[in-house]
Amino acid sequence: MESVRNVYIWLKSAELVADFQKYCGIKLKSVSRESESRKNVCTSVLERENGVILTNGNVHKGTNGYIKPHATNGIEHKNGFVKRNICTEEIRTKNGFCTQVNGVVQNGSVQSELSSENTQYINHITERKSDYDVKNKFYYLLFLFGASLGNELFYLTFFPFLIWNVDCTLLRRMAFVWHLAMWLGQAAKDVICWPRPASPPVVKMEHRYGLEYGMPSTHSLVGAVIPFCLLFIGSEVYKCSLLAGLPIAFTWAILVGGSRMYLGMHTALDVLAGYLCACVLIPLVLPWVATLDHLQVTHPLAPLVTTLIYLCLCWVYPKQKVWNTARADTANVHGICGGVATGAWLNYQLGWLTYTQELIPYELQPLTSDWLLYSLLRTLVGVVILVGIRGIFKPLSIKFLCRLYKINEKKIDEHRKYGSEVPQKFITYYMVSIGGSFLVPLLFHYLGIGRSTYYRELY
Repeated sequence: MESVRNVYIWLKSAELVADFQKYCGIKLKSVSRESESRKNVCTSVLERENGVILTNGNVHKGTNGYIKPHATNGIEHKNGFVKRNICTEEIRTKNGFCTQVNGVVQNGSVQSELSSENTQYINHITERKSDYDVKNKFYYLLFLFGASLGNELFYLTFFPFLIWNVDCTLLRRMAFVWHLAMWLGQAAKDVICWPRPASPPVVKMEHRYGLEYGMPSTHSLVGAVIPFCLLFIGSEVYKCSLLAGLPIAFTWAILVGGSRMYLGMHTALDVLAGYLCACVLIPLVLPWVATLDHLQVTHPLAPLVTTLIYLCLCWVYPKQKVWNTARADTANVHGICGGVATGAWLNYQLGWLTYTQELIPYELQPLTSDWLLYSLLRTLVGVVILVGIRGIFKPLSIKFLCRLYKINEKKIDEHRKYGSEVPQKFITYYMVSIGGSFLVPLLFHYLGIGRSTYYRELY
């Protein structure tokens, strides 16, 4: 048992992540404070970033590479929770963020004297900025690409590409597993509440997800779910070799997982936990996706039922101890899945989407110059249209929800406090996805650039 415990500690340690970064050519030069103090805050400042804590300049090293202060003189710490009096106003900090504090900091934003800076000010006085050198450009570009395979921009380009140029049914079925993986992974983060690797020694190279917790790595989770689900579903529908696709799927998954350690966002244990969740989730959900997809496309009440289910999943998300982007990101995912399904349902109800007359498995289409040209044209035109749809519905949904919740649309902290950002994200991407699966293919048809099999992919 002692050896198992040692392996567990090693996989969870920030030093392992730092060693991996050094091996890949990332050299930490220095760690500098963004700001010493503010006029409204005492010069005695508590600084912390995901497990790194300094108290009046004194650093105290704990276990697993995490740094902790001594619990003396009014400082209390437990499981990463730190409490300290600053100018007689109590500020509680967790995971590099602040929650309610006697009227000074409330609901993730700074109030009273500090309100003008809102949540960014907390990061301004609590986060530390890493200065580093990149010694190996190949690894740098490789892992940046790997990280991009789990970002919002990737979903807004790769998923429509599959719909317009490959197979819409393939995308819908994969999306069942994908959206469950995202919901479970993000929810688990806010239940487990493990901090991200300490910096230093780790170099933090990505800040988009810095406020989220670390366990498990949802990038690693969906980085395994997407390629393997596409491979397993595709090998049943098309005449393609499962064995030939396995190296591509493994490379995809490893590249995404490795990028999380390279960028300093996750420990090895976080990444392995994401892979393990994918190994459990895929065999549990995949056998049911064909039946569920058939119901959501053909049943007369499907959009009502599926939309209500997706909205319920948004609202039963675990209560966050501190605000972060995880809950809103899951709303994006639910909106995408609901919108794609609703678009297919509209095509079916209008009599456009019909059952295929060909025998399954299909022959794979050859990669001809015409296919490449039309795919590029459809993707460019379609993405521009989706960006336009997003530009229309995002401000409209914000205005509508601000009136409904009676909040100021310019005050981001109020959106976070009352949770209006969740339905706003859902509505926006729901409409974008309907555009991608219903309006854009219809436009392609009238322009004469549509895929000939798009409306014959119900199987």
